[in-house]
Amino acid sequence: MENRIYSKNINIESTHISLKSDINIDLTQLIKKERRIIQNTINSNPLFAGYKPVPIISDETILKLMTVAGEISDTGPMSSVAGSISEVCLNYLISKGSRFSIVENGGDIALKTNRKVVIGVYAGDSSFSYNIGFKIKPRPHGYGICTSSSAGPSKSFGKTDATIVFSRQSSISDSLATCIGNYGVGDCDDDIVHNALTHAEDYHDYYDGVMVIKGEILGKTGHIPSLVKTSSKSYLGELFEIE
Repeated sequence: MENRIYSKNINIESTHISLKSDINIDLTQLIKKERRIIQNTINSNPLFAGYKPVPIISDETILKLMTVAGEISDTGPMSSVAGSISEVCLNYLISKGSRFSIVENGGDIALKTNRKVVIGVYAGDSSFSYNIGFKIKPRPHGYGICTSSSAGPSKSFGKTDATIVFSRQSSISDSLATCIGNYGVGDCDDDIVHNALTHAEDYHDYYDGVMVIKGEILGKTGHIPSLVKTSSKSYLGELFEIE
């Protein structure tokens, strides 16, 4: 049973985890704990829920991840909340010996893989939705793939159908996807993609690559995984075809 992969869905209020892992561990209590830490922090320091960076106020891992990510992207800590929860969950699984885990939280993914996987893309009404995916090479260490869009669970103030950021930490990928996607505005699809990617260049030290989709326009900067055609009706965070 060495190659068995366990699949679970965990739904706790606004946290919606889709998990695939080679170890069978229940993350419910961990997620509840991290959510409680975040909520208690907001209750005692409402600025933590704002749109501006805040100083590190605690040694709690989840708060450090969110604070650092918000500082990098010049947004508030909550811009990385989903990706940070995914990252904490992944690190917990790794500490228990996992060699293969994919933690998706509302389109924000933290993963470690010892084999190739294909992760599908959802981009609203764009024809790219359900039809393309990323072929992810084995990643022996943590990796983050996060999306912000004008459709789906991860909202953006911009107009992109999908702004996807690849980096070594899902907390940072999430925050940067929010930030870069917010600049995806303009009078036509070309302008929306161009403006988002232009803004992405300001953060190139923190990511591997960025892909932006609006309508039938797709653009990228940096290095992104290979694109492949997919046949399953699924989206970023749900299509995990294992090779």
